[in-house]
Amino acid sequence: MPVLIILYPVISWFFLASRVARESSRDYLSRLYVYSGCKSPKPSSLNVFRHLYAFGECILDKLIIWSGRIDDLPYSLEGLEEFHSHANAGHGAVVAVSHLGNLDFCRAIGQLYPDINLTVLVHTSHAVKFNQLLKSINPESALNIIQVSKFSMHDAMLLSEKIEKGGLIAIAGDRVPLLWGNTVTVNFMGSKAEFPVGAYMLAKTLGCPLFSLISIKVGEKYELSCCTISELGGEDKSGSIQDAAQAFANRLEEGCLKSPFQWFNFYPFWQRGVNHE
Repeated sequence: MPVLIILYPVISWFFLASRVARESSRDYLSRLYVYSGCKSPKPSSLNVFRHLYAFGECILDKLIIWSGRIDDLPYSLEGLEEFHSHANAGHGAVVAVSHLGNLDFCRAIGQLYPDINLTVLVHTSHAVKFNQLLKSINPESALNIIQVSKFSMHDAMLLSEKIEKGGLIAIAGDRVPLLWGNTVTVNFMGSKAEFPVGAYMLAKTLGCPLFSLISIKVGEKYELSCCTISELGGEDKSGSIQDAAQAFANRLEEGCLKSPFQWFNFYPFWQRGVNHE
């Protein structure tokens, strides 16, 4: 596609100008390379560029999704029957999403299936302009989205009501937002890493199960998969936040091994206050 050719000079500039993104990508690829037993792409400069280029493709796909042309992108769905069963039974749940693959593809699920009432908590202080662009393309792209940085008691009551009515609340499980600065240490790709506790605290507080929803691009096709991570909000309230976070980290590892260039966390992820060696 001609538009993809335009990405080369843009990503080339980003590759040269952003040392943090470059080094973070190389760190991630290095860890994945070792963790995979040298089966994933080597942490070379070329593969760092390929990683950044995949991010550029992801942004273009976001524009396609919110322009209302989601069917222009080939995709498959797995495990969504759990969402449907919860919605039909009137049981809500928290959904841990990530920056593995296309987060906006996950958000679009709520529009593909009207019976799924999905509310997304986002930390958009670094992406306000992009969200405004999405809204200008398709006003519905901003529906059911709550900015974490503006979270209030009213929002907390609203989320509780949504859970009681069988709604789903999605929150990123691999990036620390402003509201929930606390983290839990888990094993991730053979090293210690800090994951935010927001998703797990929400599930436990609201008394509901925790799902994961991941959408990764394998070749030219998006693969969306959903599974239960934990029953943190079950009747016995015995679920462990540590175990839930580790289960989510394990899911991310599986996705990274399957599609190595799809994890888009371009900052020093493993250096957040832990001795990762």
